[in-house]
Amino acid sequence: MAFKYYLLLMVCFFSGILMPMQAGVNFKLAKAINNNVIGAAFISFFIGTIVLAGYALYTNQLKFNIFSAAKTQPYWIWMGGVIGAFFVAATTLIVPKVGSTMAFSLIIAGQLFISVIIDHYGLLGVPVTPVTIKKIMGILLLGVAIWLIKEN
Repeated sequence: MAFKYYLLLMVCFFSGILMPMQAGVNFKLAKAINNNVIGAAFISFFIGTIVLAGYALYTNQLKFNIFSAAKTQPYWIWMGGVIGAFFVAATTLIVPKVGSTMAFSLIIAGQLFISVIIDHYGLLGVPVTPVTIKKIMGILLLGVAIWLIKEN
């Protein structure tokens, strides 16, 4: 049990490493296609979709009934792609203007802010984990870190 837990934490850490790299790669792609941020985001999602489709076919994970789910589930469960598209396009546009460190510091702050709310109320189906003073202090310290990171 402990090994799997720590393996999941390492995967989270590695995913975090990839996010600023993705923003930089997409920025270079946007520059290569006449500074087209939306075009770069589209290409990124298109290639990602091809990779996921290939993996899903290879591992036989395309067995589901989307129409049944659409009838029985709330509308907002389909918004993940919209959120992802906004994130990819926004970071592709913003990182070159404010720098990777500042952009991702604010992204992490936003993620922690909403995560505390989601956990506290058990939103989106996650287990309820109450807000604690330690969590609030952590977020406040992140705010101090962002202030220290800001160059101006």
